[in-house]
Amino acid sequence: MRVLEGLLKVVLGIVTALLGSVLGILAAVLWLVGAVLCVTLILIPLGIPVMKLAGRLFSLARELMHLP
Repeated sequence: MRVLEGLLKVVLGIVTALLGSVLGILAAVLWLVGAVLCVTLILIPLGIPVMKLAGRLFSLARELMHLP
């Protein structure tokens, strides 16, 4: 039973790390889109919320990467 629990923790750690890295990549792309929108002066009202959302996704990805 302990072996199964240990294996489950390892698999869960790998899955959460993989999910965190994918979420981090998505957040980076979203942040880049927000930055391009902010460079375009007319679209600044769209770019700022997109960059805030990307920041939240970065923090969520960081939390997922620290889970065991």
